[in-house]
Amino acid sequence: MERILKYNYQDFMTFFTFFLIWLSVQFGEIVEDSIAYILVVSVGILHGANDLLILSKLEDGKNSFIRNLLIYLGIITVCALIYFLNPFVAIVLFVFLSGYHFGEEHFGDKLHQAPIFNFVFFTAYGLLLFSLLFYLSQDDVAVIMNQLAKKTFSETQILAILFPSAIVVFSLAGYLMLTKKETKVNFGRELFYLLVLLVVFNTSSLVLSFAIYFIFWHSIPSIIHQTKFISGDIDNNALLYYVKKATVFWGISVVGLVVLYFLFPKATDLASVVFAILFAVTAPHTWVMHQMKN
Repeated sequence: MERILKYNYQDFMTFFTFFLIWLSVQFGEIVEDSIAYILVVSVGILHGANDLLILSKLEDGKNSFIRNLLIYLGIITVCALIYFLNPFVAIVLFVFLSGYHFGEEHFGDKLHQAPIFNFVFFTAYGLLLFSLLFYLSQDDVAVIMNQLAKKTFSETQILAILFPSAIVVFSLAGYLMLTKKETKVNFGRELFYLLVLLVVFNTSSLVLSFAIYFIFWHSIPSIIHQTKFISGDIDNNALLYYVKKATVFWGISVVGLVVLYFLFPKATDLASVVFAILFAVTAPHTWVMHQMKN
């Protein structure tokens, strides 16, 4: 069933991406962003709501879970402290961490090379996506960045990430193909996916573009992998169990989002508040997913 789900979902992911591209052309930015917020608040937050359950299954013994829980909470505390001291640095760290996390989720079960090779490839791939998105939505990025950090990324800074990350991704992919290294990556398909995402980023608003990738290309595949890890299988009962276990922490996150929207003085725009929530959970979630996959 896992193999069937994998290939059926890839087809669904591509189809729904094109559907949302069409939708973004037909309607205005308000409709686009409303759809995006619903997707991020529902599925996006849900995909990170079972971190503590996964931690409880990583190692046997109460002491191991307590240690992992303290590390998890410690990462959140450090992130909050960094943001308090220097919001711009915090956002840069968020981008790099998310870049690695997105790359690891996308290629983690396909690319089995040396750890340093995987780390560089995962990070470069994620940074390529972020820099493409930022370059094609510079005005929208500036609005969010100015609210949260009182400064934004310049075009030169974005290009300084875009070109090197693209060179690294294509160079490493070329190396794997030329040396015929064992890998499950279909580079022709991955190039097609990049072109699809380029169309998405160029056509849709910043918020919807991020939501399309974050939900359909990252969060749902991550939920599938997490469900298999938690239940040992992927079926309706396993997915229902995942959702039930995630409900409490998902609810806490949504309440936190609402509170931040009304109380957080630096973020009058909902997109900025959504980022604040994502930033708070990305670093610990990335650590948990890395532990799970390794």
